Amino acid sequence: MSTPTTVRDTADTIGLFFSRFGAGDRPGMVELFAPGADFAVAGADTVPWTGERADAAAIDEFLRIAIEDISTEVFEVEQIVVSGEDGVVLGHFAHRITKTGKVFASRFALHIRVVDGLITRYRMFEDSHGAALAWQA
Repeated sequence: MSTPTTVRDTADTIGLFFSRFGAGDRPGMVELFAPGADFAVAGADTVPWTGERADAAAIDEFLRIAIEDISTEVFEVEQIVVSGEDGVVLGHFAHRITKTGKVFASRFALHIRVVDGLITRYRMFEDSHGAALAWQA
């Protein structure tokens, strides 16, 4: 007789992602993504965290930048709305870019889709113009 497997739902997976993000647990965050996840942050090519990613190494590099190349001064999740597999996270942040010393502050919306306990879509929306200015020397 097999033991039943419990799969995290969308809200639990999103909560776990942000818990691991707050702890700086990159490997723990990467393991929450399904292979071939649809991962994108829109913005200028001059901003290292923007662009599309699909494999674990590319997602890990995004997270490395988010943890090591910036200093987060404020990060607040204001609301998480879940409907089935889809979750939308609303909040705001202020990051100091280590390379330039400039502060990038923005409101954000994040669309996450979770299937079988894994993130299959991660789409971040933020002030891409402000990000580009903050990364300029």
